[in-house]
Amino acid sequence: MIYMAFLLFTFLTLAFVFYQWQFHMIFTPTYKREEKLGAHCSLLSMTTNDGIELEGALCEPSSSSATLLYFSGRSHDGVGIMNKLSQTYPHTRIIIFNYRSYGKSGGRVSEKNILSDGLKIAGLVEKNYGPFYMLGYSLGSSVAAYVAAHHKVKGLFLIGAFDSIASLAKSKFVDRGKFPHINLSNIFRYKFRTGEHMQSVDAPTYLFVSKEDEVTYIQNARELKDKVKNLRYYLEVEDLNHKEILWDSRVVKKINEVIC
Repeated sequence: MIYMAFLLFTFLTLAFVFYQWQFHMIFTPTYKREEKLGAHCSLLSMTTNDGIELEGALCEPSSSSATLLYFSGRSHDGVGIMNKLSQTYPHTRIIIFNYRSYGKSGGRVSEKNILSDGLKIAGLVEKNYGPFYMLGYSLGSSVAAYVAAHHKVKGLFLIGAFDSIASLAKSKFVDRGKFPHINLSNIFRYKFRTGEHMQSVDAPTYLFVSKEDEVTYIQNARELKDKVKNLRYYLEVEDLNHKEILWDSRVVKKINEVIC
């Protein structure tokens, strides 16, 4: 009896640890402000449907010819990188909102609220600035895909994107031999089904990936590519890691060509 109780306690403890670990594997709430907001930029604020205040930022150069809504990665303070983004896309109106618990946003982030908040943000952007483009990086690519599946956009740019959390889990734990006989993808609490969303996206889609991506593996990006309904452009580079591809000159040049 004591042995069985010990096994049950051990199992419950491991299950709890695994459950909590998944949150930190997917989300890394970050507050990082190395630079000032930048010229022509200002802070924004919005309230979610359940009363949580989200921090955002707007950069609006005098020569802006298009609007770009940006969804950031799992470890980015979106407001904190606004200055760099505004220099990267100098002729574009850029709008960013931090996810819950990121930057100075309130609440606690989850898959459900990150998607619903993204959809509300898109509605506000459309209402105030008209038709817009959308850019999603890493985790933000899944948010952007979900939003684009439910809200019309002029074009969708996905950088460092992946097919789904299940696909990533299989690549990381099963295909690489860490747990060759256990498919952990079936027990992950997060889904982020980017590929599934993309099958419903009519907007022209531009996909940028790297063979050397150590976070969202190239096989996942290729699986996603096959599910994109309206793939306008695909760039697969060989020499960039996950962080580098966001700022790569080839990626930036193509996006600027489309939106400017």
